[in-house]
Amino acid sequence: MRARAELVTAETTLGLLAWQQADFDPETQEEVRQIIECEREQGRHTNESARLGNTILELSAERGEARKVYEGRRQQLATERERVLADHPRIEQQLAEKRATEPTFEKKMPELDRELREVQKLYSELLISEFQTAQVRNELIRLRERTVRIPNEKSDLRTMHMRTVSEIHAMEAQLVRDRAALDALDKQERALEREFDAADDVLAGRIRDLDRQRAAVEKQIHALESAKKNPYAEVGRVLADSNIGPVNQPHALEDVRDRRFEVRGLGEKLNASFAASAAEDRLQMRQSLLIWLAMSVALFAFLVAIVALG
Repeated sequence: MRARAELVTAETTLGLLAWQQADFDPETQEEVRQIIECEREQGRHTNESARLGNTILELSAERGEARKVYEGRRQQLATERERVLADHPRIEQQLAEKRATEPTFEKKMPELDRELREVQKLYSELLISEFQTAQVRNELIRLRERTVRIPNEKSDLRTMHMRTVSEIHAMEAQLVRDRAALDALDKQERALEREFDAADDVLAGRIRDLDRQRAAVEKQIHALESAKKNPYAEVGRVLADSNIGPVNQPHALEDVRDRRFEVRGLGEKLNASFAASAAEDRLQMRQSLLIWLAMSVALFAFLVAIVALG
């Protein structure tokens, strides 16, 4: 089986190399026509496969470029997000501090009012005192100065309170604007991702379809190549029978001759083996028949002897 398969391969190779180098009888010419037809179909399918391959490469490049643009836009959005969030730790820390100190202003105002009333009361009592000693006069001066400073302190507290409240509102407003900006960036990113995924799915689907088409074309090319094997083998047999080989590769004809010689030799050995087996089988059959005949005669003689004694 191996030698015969190698012979077919050698004849096919010879037909492939030399099918255009000889004139053939009508039957073999039909094999040549089939080869030419297969070659023509293969050429057409090969061009179609190349066209599909180029289209796949173009779509793959377009897909890659679209991803680069998408990733670049995503990076821009990420950079913008980082910019928006950059000051948040500082703002949140300052906001926490000002929210913690803001109630102290409201608490301080009543304390100053109580102090003012006490200072004014004490000032009035000392003012009507009968004994105006130097110490009393100094205390009156201190109380009068304190009476003037307390309204100024209240005014400063109101100003500081208003400034703190304004700063708190400004920082809160900044955080609100930043959160709105982050929400807008999130929406842009989601929209960008949806748009990219949709476009990428379309391109990926087209590439898959083209891959399937190309695989089908390649399958047809392979089928045509397989279809040429029998015509090549037939042509190779005719060429070998006519002792015609390719001019530039004469070893192909020699290879067929060697394979044919090997197959003939194996065939002769096989026939000799079959003949020897058959002769041996006939001898064994004759020997078996003689043995059975002898056993039958002996059995018959034994039965006759028994009948005679009886």
